[in-house]
Amino acid sequence: MDEAVEFAALRTAWAEAASKYEAYNLVLPGDPSFLCQPQECDAYCCRTFSVSLGDREVAHFERESGLSPTAFLELEEGEPVALPLAQPFLLARTDGRCSMLGGDLGCTQYEARPDACRLFPYQLLFIDDERHRNVRPSAAERVAAVESMLRGEAAAGVTVFLVGHTECPGFTAAPLTQADWEALVRRIFGLQFGGDEAGAAPLLNL
Repeated sequence: MDEAVEFAALRTAWAEAASKYEAYNLVLPGDPSFLCQPQECDAYCCRTFSVSLGDREVAHFERESGLSPTAFLELEEGEPVALPLAQPFLLARTDGRCSMLGGDLGCTQYEARPDACRLFPYQLLFIDDERHRNVRPSAAERVAAVESMLRGEAAAGVTVFLVGHTECPGFTAAPLTQADWEALVRRIFGLQFGGDEAGAAPLLNL
């Protein structure tokens, strides 16, 4: 089936919602894939965002980096700051940037990096069809919406889009094949919802 026809419904749905999401571009098969371009980048993501971590990510970071949590988390009176959130900890920042950012604009703890860093510059947005607002559907609704997207369809009620951050200069690599795109969707879904086994497992096993 011709790609433009296959994804026409998704393109139309995104065109209706895109004005509210100017920080993102829709990503579909045929679009350039991502390749980090530090020489073209001022580490926008590492300067702009504060990265939150849950207990699992803190343990992963500690294990992979060999650092104590007091060496990579935001501290208050020598103890990690714990916010009343599902992911209560914050990756430490120094001089308006992530403290793990190296002088060459590379991550000094790349293998230990949290899920938010592994996600960037991609994200799955679940958009309400009527108000075009980003929503958080149930696990079953998320799976159904992503399964529809993988077929090139816009699900009724809530449509999901794979998007890329417009500020990132790394969308310069080879065009995504359909297989690459489908694998990317599954990987991003797993990173966003991997802690929700009820939602992640059925999709990742497709």
